[in-house]
Amino acid sequence: MQANIKRFIRLLPLAACAALLYISPKSSAMDAVWLEETLFLGEAVPLRVNGIPLEEQAARAFGDEPGEIECWWISPEGQRNLEELAGERPRQDTDYHISAVLHREDGRDAWLELIYRVRVKSGTIRVRAEGPCVETGTVLLELQGRGLSMYAEARPDPDPQGGPPCLLAEFTGLPFGTYTVTAVGQEEQEVCRLGLCEENDTVDPSRSGETLRFTLGGSPNIAAGGSFRLGADV
Repeated sequence: MQANIKRFIRLLPLAACAALLYISPKSSAMDAVWLEETLFLGEAVPLRVNGIPLEEQAARAFGDEPGEIECWWISPEGQRNLEELAGERPRQDTDYHISAVLHREDGRDAWLELIYRVRVKSGTIRVRAEGPCVETGTVLLELQGRGLSMYAEARPDPDPQGGPPCLLAEFTGLPFGTYTVTAVGQEEQEVCRLGLCEENDTVDPSRSGETLRFTLGGSPNIAAGGSFRLGADV
């Protein structure tokens, strides 16, 4: 019979929490159950791994023994319930420690530590500018969106490999969202979606990069045209 799962809505004293984490002086990260999920920069920590809620992951780790399971997230500030973990938006790969206790029907409790590794993937916009502007040597580009305003200077391709001369630039470390990219000095703008699926507006970490191509006129930063779709599979 599968364990009955109950979300923990009250907090134990800190000493009890420490006992959950360090039930054995020989315990280590090697003894813990490891879980892993990948999210896009800007997303909140998901309370599911491979579509399975964290409480059910704990139940499976206990071998689906009969009993009641309670889980806690151990934050740097102390013990928290799992709902609070969903408010975290990490900017880099982060390990979250979760303690679980199984209250068996015979009264003998069992403890378990889970380490939930959340990998964070950021977005990249690569810009390729071609046309008479290449002769000017550089083009200033502006990116706006998600409260960000970033600038990058497109410079000559150091390794053209026999192709037409062009200028290159990159915007890196971007969270998911909608962005506008322009060559400074021209009015036309391109609106782009980073990491967002058009079908249902869900966030997909695999849609993390794209190349923007501009054809620029002879005067610096005057764009004759450009097309850009950010969020395509890479």
